[in-house]
Amino acid sequence: MSTHTATDMRWHKEKRVDDDVMRHPADGEAWKEFDRTFPEFAADPRNVRLGLATDGFNPYGVLNQHHSTWPIFAFPYNLPPWKCMKKEYMMMTVLITEDPGRSIDVYLRPLVDELKDLWTNGVRTYDKSTGRMFTLRAAVMWTVNDFPAYAMVSGWSTKGYMACPVCKEDVTSGWHAGKVCYLGHRRWLPWDHEWREKDKEFDGNTERRLRPREWSGDEILEQLNRLDFAPFGKTVSRTRPSTHLNWTHKPMFFELPYWSKLKLRHNLDVMHVEKNVFDTLVGTILDIEGKTKDTIKARLDLERMGIRRGLWMNRDSDKARRDLAFFSMKPNDKKEFLKFVSSVKFPDGYASNIARCVNVDGGKFTGLKSHDCHVFMQRLLPVGIRHLLPEDVVKPIMLLSRFFSQLTAKTLRRTDMFQLRHDIVQVLCKFEMIFPPAFFTSMIHVMVHLPEEALLAGPVNYRWMYPIERLLGELKKSKRRAIPRPSEHFAKISTTSRITRRPFSFGMCFAQRIKSLPSRNG
Repeated sequence: MSTHTATDMRWHKEKRVDDDVMRHPADGEAWKEFDRTFPEFAADPRNVRLGLATDGFNPYGVLNQHHSTWPIFAFPYNLPPWKCMKKEYMMMTVLITEDPGRSIDVYLRPLVDELKDLWTNGVRTYDKSTGRMFTLRAAVMWTVNDFPAYAMVSGWSTKGYMACPVCKEDVTSGWHAGKVCYLGHRRWLPWDHEWREKDKEFDGNTERRLRPREWSGDEILEQLNRLDFAPFGKTVSRTRPSTHLNWTHKPMFFELPYWSKLKLRHNLDVMHVEKNVFDTLVGTILDIEGKTKDTIKARLDLERMGIRRGLWMNRDSDKARRDLAFFSMKPNDKKEFLKFVSSVKFPDGYASNIARCVNVDGGKFTGLKSHDCHVFMQRLLPVGIRHLLPEDVVKPIMLLSRFFSQLTAKTLRRTDMFQLRHDIVQVLCKFEMIFPPAFFTSMIHVMVHLPEEALLAGPVNYRWMYPIERLLGELKKSKRRAIPRPSEHFAKISTTSRITRRPFSFGMCFAQRIKSLPSRNG
């Protein structure tokens, strides 16, 4: 470790500005609460705060669709914003050669044992900047995963009637149009809000319940200790007792002495949430076959509930038909919207060529990546729909676009996050008055929790999957020749890539010590 890196590891304590603006995870309430709970650990700013992330990918490309490799990465949060989450500081700690499922804790055992030792005993380390030895300790602040991996790591299944890992058993869900949907967002409104008294505009019922309660880590640990889980393995029956709720296993991370004290243990991945919300929203307003949530089953579900008669099936003729809804574009408007998107040009490096994904004749998009959806949601969607949809539909969509734009900014103001917490509830409630219940998937619902997590953990660019996906992409590209054991190949790459992948950045650490001719001469 260079002198400059050793100094940067103390940046969060010595040089960070503590004001209303959140620029770093250290500005979040979760970090500050951790310091108050464990003052001995916080006393030495060199102690490492880690994040963990994992995701599966297929190193064989199209040769074997059933195989997936799951690397688990650790990255330090002590570093300043311009170095944090860079590839040079990401470390592969575990490499799982198959989809681990609920047995991921078996593979995590060596990592958890090392983390326990790093917390309790630490390791003697040389500080290059001070020239002294000290005992370095480390703690995991949280994990970063997409929704399926969230279930593996947290132990709470993200499927079924209790799929929300934040609301848990208090989530409002029901069976609509052949699937589980998640409604009831009026619970987050003020107690005296007028929308709580409306019924036909929503799901046919008034709303008198309060927002779901928040579970502390100690309460979750106490609940898990009362449950008896089956041993790990893929041969175990999939059925669970009703007393287990959505718990599949007790996460091994609870063996860490500090894990139950954390304010935030697992992050909702904003990258995948934004993409799924975009796919659902655009697929519905463009009425794209196979992607729209406004299906025949959704219309029949509205009839069963006795709400929104204007969206019921049209039975004027011998055969019932689904008329185009007021929230979907007419064919001519759809073509105009697609032509607008295909004509947009972005500066180099800002976004990919989204025009290549537009199929004007087919009336749909194909091949949009996560970052394409990110740019589309925040920059193109609010502009393109302004004159093509009713005002009551456009306004909440534009508010949603602004929500993601402010949420994903590199710097956040606490006052703005409080406002976003109010805005997203308004958006979801307005959506409940516009779209059928089938629209409200788990990804639509979890948006209500994103501002709260931003207040706890700071800007989302430290807590989403974009850096991890880019690193996985590099690992996948590295396997260009046929090799019998790609896992061994990736393990070798992980040990050398921090030196060979970016030699210029490492050289700059030493170049900073070399005085230029003007500086030597004064």
